[in-house]
Amino acid sequence: MEIQVWSLFYIGSYRRVTYTRKTLVRGGLGKMNLKQWLFAKKMISEAYKSKSITNLPASIVASQAILETGWGRYIPVDISTGKFSFNLFGIKGIGTNGSVKIYTHEFVNGKKIRIIADFKAYHNYKESFIDYGKLILYADRYKKAVANRNNARAYIWELWKAGYATDPLYAQKVIQIAEQCKFLRGEKR
Repeated sequence: MEIQVWSLFYIGSYRRVTYTRKTLVRGGLGKMNLKQWLFAKKMISEAYKSKSITNLPASIVASQAILETGWGRYIPVDISTGKFSFNLFGIKGIGTNGSVKIYTHEFVNGKKIRIIADFKAYHNYKESFIDYGKLILYADRYKKAVANRNNARAYIWELWKAGYATDPLYAQKVIQIAEQCKFLRGEKR
């Protein structure tokens, strides 16, 4: 089995890469399966496209999208219509393509309850990345993260410290995905 892929390598340069089944198993993918690898490549490509608008670190933002969606398995889909949202960051509200209703969990008075909530829907992944960027760029609590956007690792740690995620391992998980996908090559430590 041979797979040919056009891969995006930093700042818009493309090259054609051919993988055989043997190279995919021996290290072309690391700990990822083919579906995960293809999703990761799509996310880094879209993250670099949006970086021209948001100037946020594509390596980390793509890794956040991978973590938030479970490698693309958990992108919100409307429970009634089946409408696909392209929402990579679990942002609630009304997006450029309306919204989708999905089941989610919230904590009310310390109890975890299942509710139906409206999540933003977009026309494509790029819109999701740009909306995420606007959320980060315009919220006062993320100013320190934005100030560190030229250092990918410092950016995600500052974002986590500002309360972006409640998971105490969130920043570590994002960095681990970025390293696994080899997104951090040549970036500041």
